[in-house]
Amino acid sequence: MAEWTIIGRARLSGGDRSNVDRLRRACEAAERLDLKIELDEADHLDRPIHFLAVAGNDVIGYAGLTADDDAEVCGMVHPAWRRQGVGTALLDEGRAAARSLGRKGILVICEDAGPSALAWMPRIGAALESAERRMVVHLGTPAHNPGPADAPLEVRLASAADHDALVGVLGEDYSDRPGEMRLVGVVGATVVGTVRLTETTHRTMIHGFVIDQRRRGRRLGTRMLAAVVERLRDDGIAEVGLEVNPENTPAVRLYERFGFVTVTTYRYMRLAVKRPEPPDRDRVPERREEVR
Repeated sequence: MAEWTIIGRARLSGGDRSNVDRLRRACEAAERLDLKIELDEADHLDRPIHFLAVAGNDVIGYAGLTADDDAEVCGMVHPAWRRQGVGTALLDEGRAAARSLGRKGILVICEDAGPSALAWMPRIGAALESAERRMVVHLGTPAHNPGPADAPLEVRLASAADHDALVGVLGEDYSDRPGEMRLVGVVGATVVGTVRLTETTHRTMIHGFVIDQRRRGRRLGTRMLAAVVERLRDDGIAEVGLEVNPENTPAVRLYERFGFVTVTTYRYMRLAVKRPEPPDRDRVPERREEVR
């Protein structure tokens, strides 16, 4: 095989995106994956967070790091180039990038459909932190009918005036990232729920769907989700996805009623950014005298 090298980027050019997307399609065709690749990420200090493994004119591997506190890493290697050290080199670059961002660990995103990656993680010291189902729905058909309601529920953009009400709903303060759209569900003049929407090159996602705990049991979740899905359909969105804890059965059932189907399960593996030091086999153990 030809020699390969790794190139770091703070942000991806149009050509880079096309090459990475071509690689993604090849990897997803080889295994039933739905790779969580974030091509729109960029570091404001121009530190590299995208890493491309290149052989000649071909991108044969890629790993990207999100610049937020979680420092999520998702990567891939072309099936024809696996077991050549490409994946290890890309992961090492991701670890180094996380150190430059001041992170102590990264979350490596694996999938049940990629058993080799899942088996690799424990061998290098990674531990499972959480799991999320990825569910998607195509918006070509009418939304689920939530049935009659006692009072209409409006979904609108959140404003600064909603801050205190949202803190009450979420149970904590919050800060939205640039490019995110936060919506609130309102009954009368009362904020009863919230959700965040994100749109990237590859996918539109629902995040942080929360109904005020004090008002649950009134089908507000069903009504608000119906309004959000209808809003997305009106905006011309063809498909929307979300992630949900596999053990949150009520939420999974709610999404299934709206036509969401599970396409994969992500396993978030926590990995230290520094490799553990190997034991020094030549070192003579320090002798300590017993204190009597």
